[in-house]
Amino acid sequence: MSRPIYPAQQSMQSGQEALATNDWEKAKEYFSAAVRIEETPECLEYLGLASWWLDDAATTFSCREKAYRLYRELGDNKSAARVAIALAFDYFSFQGEFVIANGWSRRAHRLLEDLAPGVEHAMVKIFDGYVAVEVHHDPEKSFRLGTEIVELARQLNEFDFLMMGLATEGLALVCQGHVKEGMQRLDETATAALAGEIGDLDIAITVCCYLISACERVRDYGRAVQWCFHVNKAAGSGKYPLMFSQCQIHYSGILIWQGDWDEAEALLETYSEKLISSRPAHAAEGILLRADLYRKRGKMAEATELIKQAGARPFRILGANRLLLAKSALAYDLGDFETAGMLSERYLRNTPESCRLALPPALELHVLIMIALGKILKATESAAALRKIADTVGTEPLLATAAYVEGTVAIAQGDYAFAYKSFELALELFEQNKNPFEAARARTGLAQAMYLQGQKSNALAEVHLALGIFESLGAVIEKQRARVVLNKIKSAQPRQLEKNLPETLTHRELEILREMAAGRDNAEIARKLFISIRTAERHISNIYGKIGASGKAARAFTTAFAHRNHLLGE
Repeated sequence: MSRPIYPAQQSMQSGQEALATNDWEKAKEYFSAAVRIEETPECLEYLGLASWWLDDAATTFSCREKAYRLYRELGDNKSAARVAIALAFDYFSFQGEFVIANGWSRRAHRLLEDLAPGVEHAMVKIFDGYVAVEVHHDPEKSFRLGTEIVELARQLNEFDFLMMGLATEGLALVCQGHVKEGMQRLDETATAALAGEIGDLDIAITVCCYLISACERVRDYGRAVQWCFHVNKAAGSGKYPLMFSQCQIHYSGILIWQGDWDEAEALLETYSEKLISSRPAHAAEGILLRADLYRKRGKMAEATELIKQAGARPFRILGANRLLLAKSALAYDLGDFETAGMLSERYLRNTPESCRLALPPALELHVLIMIALGKILKATESAAALRKIADTVGTEPLLATAAYVEGTVAIAQGDYAFAYKSFELALELFEQNKNPFEAARARTGLAQAMYLQGQKSNALAEVHLALGIFESLGAVIEKQRARVVLNKIKSAQPRQLEKNLPETLTHRELEILREMAAGRDNAEIARKLFISIRTAERHISNIYGKIGASGKAARAFTTAFAHRNHLLGE
C-alpha cells in the first residue's frame, strides 16, 4: 500500500521541479503554498532560494532567518550553517552590511567546527575567499582558500565546487600578477559553466564573473569581448537578473574602451540604477564607471554627485578604494593637484604590493599629478613601478599605458627623442587594441615630442587628428588639453634656443620661463598651464636658482635671459 502524498509535500516537490528548470516565479508560488500549510525549515529555505533569484530581498531575509532558527532548534547544525553562509552573502549583496555578513560567516564557521567535511565547509571558504580579494585586497589569502576548496571538492567528488575553487585560485593569481596561470584556470571554469557542466547555477554565474573581472584588471579587453558575448547570451533570457545586470556593467566598460561612449552611458544609467535598487553592494562598480565617463565628458557636477553617492554605506563595501581613485582623477581634472596627489597616494598606500593589478590606474594618474606639481623624481618612480608591472603582466594595453607614462615623464625631463619613441609605441599598441581615446592621448603626446624637436607640420597633423577623436567621443577635458598643445605648436618660432640654456631646466620650467618673458604674472601662468599658483611659484623659484636670478630684479633678469635665448613667443 503506497503512502499518501500530503499537500505540503506535493507543493515542495512541484517547487523543486520548478527550481530545476529555473522557473523562479513558479517555484516561489509552490514553496509559498507549502509554507502556508506548514513552516518547516526546508520549505522556508527553498522559498528563500526562489526569492533570492527574483531579487526579492524582504522574503529572502525573512525565510532564511526563520529557517536558521528552526534548524538550530532541531539541532541540525549542518543545515543551519548552510543557511548562515547564505545569509552572509545576502547581507553583503543586498544591503552592503559587511559587519553583519561577517557575523553570519563566523556563525557558520562555529557550527561546522565539529562536523565531518562537507559542501557547507566549501561554501564558507568561497565567501571568505571572495571577501579576501574584493574587500581586504588580500589575493594571497584568497588563493590559499581556493586551494582548500579544490582539495575539499576532490575529497567529496563535487565537480561544481572544484570549478569554484579553481576560479577562486585563478582570480587571486591574476590579482597578484600571475596572469597566464590565473587565466588558464578562469578560462577552464567559464568554459565548464557555459557548456552546462556546472549544475549549481550560482557557481556557474560566479566563475564567469570572476573571469570577466580578471580581464578588466589586466585590460585584456579582447578576451573580455569574447567572453562577454557568450555570458550575455547565457544571461539574456532575463531569468538571472543579478548576472545580467552585472554583465551589462562589464560590457559598458568594454564599450568605453572601444569608444562607444553614448551606448555605454545609456547602459550604465539603466543597469547601475537596477543594481542600486536590488543589490547595492554590487552597484559601486557601475556608479564609479559612470562617474568616470561623466568626468571625461566634462560633466563635473554629475560626476561629483555620483562619486558622493558611491561613498554611501551600501555601496562603499566594494568601492572604498576605487572611490579614492575616482576622487583623485576628478581633483586632477579640476586643477586641484595637491588634493589629487594626496588621494592617489592614499590609494597606493591602501593597496598591498601583493594586489599589484589594482595599482596601474593609480600609478598612471600619480605620474600625471606629480608632473603637474613639478615633482619629477616622484613621477619617475611611479612610472618605473608601472613599467615593472606591465612587463610582468605583458598585456598590450598595460604595456601601452607604461609607454605613454614614460613619454610624459620624458617630456618633463626634456628628453624629447625618448618621449617621441614612447608615445609612438603607446599609439601603436592602443590602436591595435581598438582604444581610440587612449590612442588620441598618445597622439597628443607624440605631437608635443614632435614640435619640441622642430617637426612643426607633423606635430600639427597629429594634434588635429587627436582633436577630431576627442570631439567625436565628447571627451571635453582631453580636448581642452589637446587645444593647449595645438596653441603652443602654432605659436612656436624657429628653434635656435636651448643650446645656451642650462641642461637641468625641465620642459615645464621652460614653459613657465616663456610665459614670464611674455609678461604674465603667476596667477595667469597657473591658469594657462592648468597648474596651481603654488606649483607655478615653486617652478619659478627653481628657474631663478638655475639661471642665477635673485633679488628684486629676478623677474627682469629672467625676461632678459629669455630674450637672449629666443624664448619669447613660444
